[in-house]
Amino acid sequence: MFVKKATLLLVFGLFSSKLNAQVANDIHKFKWTVSGYTEAFFVTDFNQTQKGERQTFYYNYNRNKQLHFNQSSLKFNISSPKIAMNLALHAGTYVQDNYAKESNFAKHILEANINVALNNKKTIYLTAGIIPSHIGFESSVAFDNWNLTRSLLAEQSPYYETGFKFTYKPNEKYEFATLFLNGWQKINPLKFKAIRSFGTQFKYIPNANINFNWSLYAGSESRGAASDFRIFNNFYSQLIWNKRWRILAGFDFGMQQKYQQANEYYFWYSPIFITQFSFNDKLKAALRFEHYQDKNNIIVAMPSNAAFVVNGLSFNTDYFITPTLLLRMELRGLYSSSNTFQSDVGSIKNNRFFATSLAYKF
Repeated sequence: MFVKKATLLLVFGLFSSKLNAQVANDIHKFKWTVSGYTEAFFVTDFNQTQKGERQTFYYNYNRNKQLHFNQSSLKFNISSPKIAMNLALHAGTYVQDNYAKESNFAKHILEANINVALNNKKTIYLTAGIIPSHIGFESSVAFDNWNLTRSLLAEQSPYYETGFKFTYKPNEKYEFATLFLNGWQKINPLKFKAIRSFGTQFKYIPNANINFNWSLYAGSESRGAASDFRIFNNFYSQLIWNKRWRILAGFDFGMQQKYQQANEYYFWYSPIFITQFSFNDKLKAALRFEHYQDKNNIIVAMPSNAAFVVNGLSFNTDYFITPTLLLRMELRGLYSSSNTFQSDVGSIKNNRFFATSLAYKF
């Protein structure tokens, strides 16, 4: 199925008349670039002495007292003034955990897409293939995030998507996008009959110090042989307060049918606040407050259907050994009113751990 989908994407891109014309005009302008990223980590979970996986809802750094690579990737890019093609492959514990439901072939593809400018002004773009998610402010590449570990709302929303994305960027202040997708973080299409998923994104950047983002997802999600309709909103804003302080505030809100064709919905939500302080070009620190509430286990499956209601606090420091080599340390605590977290003595109400990582990109 993946091969068929990839073939259709290539046919759509390579044989449409407009793209053919652009390829003919730009073929001599193509440039190749290769980039890479790797990140090793070590986590000490204060609630566990055993080595191995820690919690079922972590998809990054989910190994205890073992030195591992969270993600290592290699990306190839071919670009011209109006066309760009990307192929990125990856491996690591993040791939093992987050791509567990994908085929053995597909799970090692981080990106496989083509991006085409549809007008001479280059204000309208079509992107097709496996692409980074349009949801959220954190990616699987820790180098780009303010914190070492991912927030709960990032871990429980898509890191990648498959489909078509139309982007309209009339100027530097506004950007609009519409997406037609295979589903909620899926490479292969859904096998059951369902309403196809779609998404939208709106960005507003009034100046260099502030930006706003609203991302929407809507589509059918599988629950065994049936499917229920899901609607999800992601809001966030980033503010550069001054040369030293940056602030980020975000809020996720989702709803899903209780059962197929129902008029009743289950809800979940997650607010977050992060502040980062730069001591200088090499040393930074960040503090994160977060809350995640999924009482009906729509996103986070819990034993015995226990409600997933968690508060979190984390503090991390970043030291740039060089501009491309980053050493990070983070102390994080998650707290719940119920026995949510796994430990050596069974389920408990908190999860505290210390993480460190060394990341390199080129």
